[in-house]
Amino acid sequence: MSPARTPLHQYQVTQPDLSVVCSKEQISKKGCQGAPTLIIEVLSPSTALKDFNEKFNLYQKYGVQEYWIIDPGNQTVHVYTLQDGSYAIRNLYTEQDTIHSLVFQDLQVPMNRLFSLE
Repeated sequence: MSPARTPLHQYQVTQPDLSVVCSKEQISKKGCQGAPTLIIEVLSPSTALKDFNEKFNLYQKYGVQEYWIIDPGNQTVHVYTLQDGSYAIRNLYTEQDTIHSLVFQDLQVPMNRLFSLE
C-alpha cells in the first residue's frame, strides 16, 4: 500500500514508496498507524541522503522490521533487517544476486528482473 501516510509516532509521519502492513488493525482512513512490517524506498538524487540517513534512523527507531533501499542508478538494493532493535543485519544485492527477505521467508526477487525493462 502506498503512497500513504505512515504515522510512526505522533510527530513522525512518512510517505514511503512502498509499505507492507501485515496487521489489519494498523490500517485506518488516515493510513497506517504504527510501523509497517516492510518499507521500500526507491532512491532519486533528491532523496538519497534522506533515505539513507533520516528515514533509516526513523524506521529503525520505530521498529520497521525490514527496510529496502532500491538504487536504480547503481542497480543495487540495500536490505536492512531489524535485530534486537537495530538494523544489525545488512545485505547489499547487485546485478546477478537474488534478494532474500528475512522477514518474509518466501519472498525472493532476482535482481536481473528488478531492473529489466522487459
